[in-house]
Amino acid sequence: MFVACEVPASLLLTKIQASRVLSYTAMLWGIVATLTGLTQNYGGLIACRLLLGLAECPMFPAAVVYLTFFYSRKELAVRFGYLTTSGAVAGAVGGLLAYAIGYMDGTRSLRSWRWLLIIEGIPSFCLGLFSWFFLANSPETARYLSNSQRQIIERRRALDQPEASTPSAKAAHRSDIRSAFTDWKIWAFCVELFGADIQLYSYSIFLPTIIKAINTQWSTLTVQALTVPCYAWGAIMYFVVARISDILQLRAPFSIFGAIAGIIGNIMLLVGRSVAVSYLGCFVIATGLYVVGGIALVWMPSNLPRFGKRTTAIGMFLMCGSGAGVAAPYLYPTNDGPRYAMGHGVTIAILAVSVTMDAVLWSYMARTNRRRKAGKEDDKMEGMTEYEINEMGERSPRYIFVT
Repeated sequence: MFVACEVPASLLLTKIQASRVLSYTAMLWGIVATLTGLTQNYGGLIACRLLLGLAECPMFPAAVVYLTFFYSRKELAVRFGYLTTSGAVAGAVGGLLAYAIGYMDGTRSLRSWRWLLIIEGIPSFCLGLFSWFFLANSPETARYLSNSQRQIIERRRALDQPEASTPSAKAAHRSDIRSAFTDWKIWAFCVELFGADIQLYSYSIFLPTIIKAINTQWSTLTVQALTVPCYAWGAIMYFVVARISDILQLRAPFSIFGAIAGIIGNIMLLVGRSVAVSYLGCFVIATGLYVVGGIALVWMPSNLPRFGKRTTAIGMFLMCGSGAGVAAPYLYPTNDGPRYAMGHGVTIAILAVSVTMDAVLWSYMARTNRRRKAGKEDDKMEGMTEYEINEMGERSPRYIFVT
């Protein structure tokens, strides 16, 4: 349900303001999560799980699109860093929370998994309700900004991407939506993210198994708590890389760096014969765990100035990434543990494909930038007004890609 609804949920953003979508989904997710903790039969549980996926799928696309309204391309990696590392922090805190809630098992005759859903659901609903009243739809409607601050934001965005500042570019046109599905660059980004998220989703499968091998006497709750340092390291590394990426205005090298870190870490897990090597390999993987997909998530929309195409592309991108979550468990079946030779081998190959996609995109964009700076595409602008040139979006001979 979650995967199937990613693109339709993104298209919903062309009709409903992103701030409202964020509020709706947070409240709906909180309600469904809480009710999941109160289900009394298998049918009810399945229904709630389907509704949970339906409620959650618009959240991340809406958050990504929302941030592009306020920040320039030079600032997005750090801002997306807050968004992406929240997943890493959630992984770390989630382990601690699960550990603590495990001791609530049987309280008021409820199992610990029920308490986990209830405790996570209620704050989500409250936050969604709060954001309904206080989350601005855009810089123009932000009550916490003065008129001069709104003008500064608009001028900065116009200077950063004139192609994104026209009234037409800010609207959702069917032609822009259709062009997203025919742009090979977007599909290359989708393939890249699939490889990155195979690593991301499989990490939570094999990490507890490797930690358990350190001391087989540790309980499940203890193992869960010991996953926290790995996720914390992943969060720290992503934020550091995002900051450097924004300063240097480079995306591809850092995405490639994250994928190579994942390849090295998986090789360590594949050939390592000691628990120490395997655990170190988990930290090496964590170094690039959020970097590959996180940087690509900044890189792609930064090069799509028109709203309709950018929003649709984000949905396509995240759909392919979420699809990796379906495939990952089949690559790491329980009976393959703790070495998971097949899973690590396939992950290495898929990450190599991600590196290839990054390299191809980097090469194409860099070459196009050189041609445009040299004036070799200026003939495309002959007889066109300034407005018409900006309406070309990223196809404009004046548009310079972020690489």
